[in-house]
Amino acid sequence: MTWSDKTLASAAGMALVRRQLRRIARGLDPALRARPLSALAADQLLQRRVLRRYRSWLQTSSGFASAPAHRFRTRNSV
Repeated sequence: MTWSDKTLASAAGMALVRRQLRRIARGLDPALRARPLSALAADQLLQRRVLRRYRSWLQTSSGFASAPAHRFRTRNSV
């Protein structure tokens, strides 16, 4: 991958590896022609969904039900 932004290139490369590992875990072959940018976008959406589910669980769990919600917000949360 030859991107000028090395941080973004690294994040896309890691997202591509995570995508391949998820495919292997499902019993599929790795996608040999996967696009790093699409893997990064899909990984961001998946992480957002997982984090939203975790926050929901955290607020309903017994130990953290009284914790203020603003402590668990991230920069991109709405």
